[in-house]
Amino acid sequence: MTVEPLVDASEDGQSFTIRIGAWSGKYPIDALPRQMALYRQLRDRKNGAFAKHYQPTVRALEEFARRIAR
Repeated sequence: MTVEPLVDASEDGQSFTIRIGAWSGKYPIDALPRQMALYRQLRDRKNGAFAKHYQPTVRALEEFARRIAR
């Protein structure tokens, strides 16, 4: 069973949290491009061998980026 990642902003909009099952990580909002790049690299390493594990997080981060850009 795969747990879908959740990404949401703090109330003040200064940070965001990635939640995947019991794990979570909180980052300043300006770290969003770096986190997106990291998860894309993880997804793409070894010719995509790990894509099934990291693509859901990439998708969640991209959706979050679109939401906050509005």
